[in-house]
Amino acid sequence: MSEGDSFLKRRLTRRKALSTAAKVAISAVVAGVVAGVGGYYAGSAAVPPPTTVTQRITERVTETAGAATVTKTVTETKTVTQTVTVTSPAPTVTATPTKKITIGYITRLAVPWWIIAEAGFRKAAKECGFEPKIYHPAELTVTEQIRVMEEWIAGKMVDGILVGPNDPSAIIDVINRAIDAGIPVLCGYGVDSPNSNRLLYLGYDAYKLGVALGKGALALLKIAGKSPPGRITYHTGGMASSEDVASWEGFKKTVEAEGWTVMEPILDEGNPARATALAEQAIDMYSDLVLMLGYYDYTGPALGEAVTRKGKIGKIIVHADGLIGGMIQYFKNGAIWATIELNQFDGSYIAGKILYELALAGKDKWEAVLKKYVPDWPKNKTIDPGFGWVTREKFDVKPWPELAWIKTLDEYAKDYPEAWKVITATA
Repeated sequence: MSEGDSFLKRRLTRRKALSTAAKVAISAVVAGVVAGVGGYYAGSAAVPPPTTVTQRITERVTETAGAATVTKTVTETKTVTQTVTVTSPAPTVTATPTKKITIGYITRLAVPWWIIAEAGFRKAAKECGFEPKIYHPAELTVTEQIRVMEEWIAGKMVDGILVGPNDPSAIIDVINRAIDAGIPVLCGYGVDSPNSNRLLYLGYDAYKLGVALGKGALALLKIAGKSPPGRITYHTGGMASSEDVASWEGFKKTVEAEGWTVMEPILDEGNPARATALAEQAIDMYSDLVLMLGYYDYTGPALGEAVTRKGKIGKIIVHADGLIGGMIQYFKNGAIWATIELNQFDGSYIAGKILYELALAGKDKWEAVLKKYVPDWPKNKTIDPGFGWVTREKFDVKPWPELAWIKTLDEYAKDYPEAWKVITATA
């Protein structure tokens, strides 16, 4: 059983995101039908011509000569014309291959977190046999996402699309046009366009993610023996998507409820070097800074680097979001204390398999496919696997409701070898 399939069964049950019917593993069945070939021997080849055969025939002949009857053996050569029936072997028939299925994935940004998501998607492509078409925007904007989707739709270049919208509203029209054209569209991983006609959203509830991050921050502050007052900074690439805003609100509300001061988001526009520079500025600016939260994947390593450079390891806690290879060295040197694991590898893998089934089934059978995974679809159009919490060392902390599990970095590497292989490759 693959990690993705076991993940779906394990996580969705624990999170109660789906009923037990959602445990059905995907089995893509491709029927190859070879039509009979009629009239293969039509025309002159249908009836073979007569064949002339020369034979020597020996036979006994009885003759009457006068009163005597004499029997003698006579051997003579005769030419016999006969029709010979020839049975030809059945013709070799080569089946015409079915159309190659192509599924597209438009991510949010060309950064390691989405490269890991891409790897999960490519795993599904390899198992199912579809052609993956990947587009990573160079900038954190929706313009290029829309342009690429329009190009794919107009050119009939894909049979399904998974997209992580950078702007949930601006992308609605092109998603709806794809659906109208018979191209299934899912949103994910982790970002959605809920007011569009997308068929499913794969990922987490953004507000709950913010709450989970907030509770993680509070747990680490308690472990470090820190108590209010104190300042916390929130570092992210942008605040354009609904996911960005909802996560920020969930984090801020959770942490401030315990008496901490949370600063307004520090935006780096998707630039890791700028993220590090801004983090260093924050360290210099706030003498009472106790914790830094890195919301985008690359901000975790950026904050880890800033804390390391400034000699603040152990004094300022870094809590990250997502798990990428660039974080590993900062887990090991103690700068990063923990991160929320978002399951983008497994989530993108599952999305790829669902889209493949949808493409094979055709629009009139989409509902049947979707109900295999979400039995109460279309009332519910979300698959939410939940979160994990990866820590630098073993902490005496029990999972809070938003978490599916807590593991150290070493435990994660052991339990998720396939995802870990991809993560370390991005280091």
